[in-house]
Amino acid sequence: MAFITTDPMSLLAIATASWVVWVVGSVVYRLFLHPLASFPGPKLAIATYCYEWYYDLLRGGQYTFKLKELHEKYGPVVRLNPDELHFNDPHYYDEIFNNKNGKVEKPYKVANTFGPYPAAIGTVDHDLHRIRRGALNPFFAKRSVVEILPFLQDITERLSDRFDAASKTAEPVNLKYSYAALTLDVMNEYCFSRDTQTVMKSDYGRKTFDDFDTFLGMGLANIHIPWLMKAIYSLPDWFSRIINPAIGDMLDVREGLAKLVEDIRHGNDFSYEKSGHRTIFHDLLESRLPPSELGRDRLRDEAFSLVFAGAATTAYVLKTVSYFVAANPAMRQKLFQELKTVIPRRGDRPVLQDVEKLPYLTAVIQEGLRISQPITHRMCRAFPDKALTYNGLTIPPGTAIHSTTLLLHENEQLFQDPQAFKPERWLGEEGQELQRFLVPFARGTRACLGINLAWAELYLILATIFRRFDFDVSGVVRQRDVDVAADIILPVQAPDSPGTIVKALAIEDWV
Repeated sequence: MAFITTDPMSLLAIATASWVVWVVGSVVYRLFLHPLASFPGPKLAIATYCYEWYYDLLRGGQYTFKLKELHEKYGPVVRLNPDELHFNDPHYYDEIFNNKNGKVEKPYKVANTFGPYPAAIGTVDHDLHRIRRGALNPFFAKRSVVEILPFLQDITERLSDRFDAASKTAEPVNLKYSYAALTLDVMNEYCFSRDTQTVMKSDYGRKTFDDFDTFLGMGLANIHIPWLMKAIYSLPDWFSRIINPAIGDMLDVREGLAKLVEDIRHGNDFSYEKSGHRTIFHDLLESRLPPSELGRDRLRDEAFSLVFAGAATTAYVLKTVSYFVAANPAMRQKLFQELKTVIPRRGDRPVLQDVEKLPYLTAVIQEGLRISQPITHRMCRAFPDKALTYNGLTIPPGTAIHSTTLLLHENEQLFQDPQAFKPERWLGEEGQELQRFLVPFARGTRACLGINLAWAELYLILATIFRRFDFDVSGVVRQRDVDVAADIILPVQAPDSPGTIVKALAIEDWV
């Protein structure tokens, strides 16, 4: 068999030629023969995943902003990589995020953002997601959220006391961490009936939240390097700390949550008996979920998802709203006068049913949800059993379809001067018409689980704080400290930002 060679150089040449043929064939297929070949996009993005990798990994979470440029050039739908589509059409949003397209899956690479992550948010399969989500839904219904309101108000009072103390000493307050501490305490109480008192720490637990940002960055990398997080989880704890101390600390946090779950499972935790409200994990462990859904690692990751995602997103909106309101004296005064109608005395606690009826406060929150962009990464759905159509083009079943809330909320055709904070845009008939384009929690069967809790937090915390305080924001630089600079699943500010550092000003009364 003379044509068989063992010469190393010949074998290398054959391997190289085979690789070149494979690359050329793949590029030709993706450009001209792929089922998505009719959809526009930059040739490099269509031909190779390197385009997406470059902007997400090498440029540090910049693909979200590059997609805005691509839509301006190619129109409302683009191929963001060889196999996936990205939409920036607010009128098509409900065709993707709804309850009528049959089975809905989250593509594996997105579901696998944080590695082997069997939480509801990281579930690919439609039916399994329905089981996991169904077990959690009752805890986040509005009637269940009402049970935790007294504790939410207690924690808000603690933060108010700290702001009062800071106002007397002119001590700066970093809203990035103070609000995150508050919402983290709320989520720990709701999940485990544990009063963690993060809001009472001198630095509001700053390191935990900085570590979480690092963890998010690793999650973004894992979307493109799908073995990364799995490898990190498999490393000894000491070695993880050598590689990245922040990741090591977050792994310790995950294990701490696992211990809380196991204490409940083995009857060593009765804290819920004193809490006055149901707790998620006490009830989950007594539920009718199959044993496979009650394992240590699954519930650990469910806890991590609920506690940190629930805390970080709401805190980000609180921080952003506080800056914009305090930066506009007329807006601040208008909100204060409205709050006085239902909170006559400074020390009174707001009643949720009362503040929910305040039109200007509601508009302020809506505008905060629009402009703050609490989730900046593209949200993705796939419909394994249904083909969709767009402008006469067919989207095959199973195609990963993305949309980014940040881009929708900055659509100039819907929101005039989108970079400006204008609560008035949500008032009157025009504001009512805009409601369907406000989608910070997404829609459909995989919409945000905590929407009712988030709204309750936003109403009660902002009502309490802005009835009692103003903020001196003269030291805040919007472009550096407030505007989104990068997308690491959640938004982050410029690398040189110290946070949103303000001075709290206690208000006895205004006329």
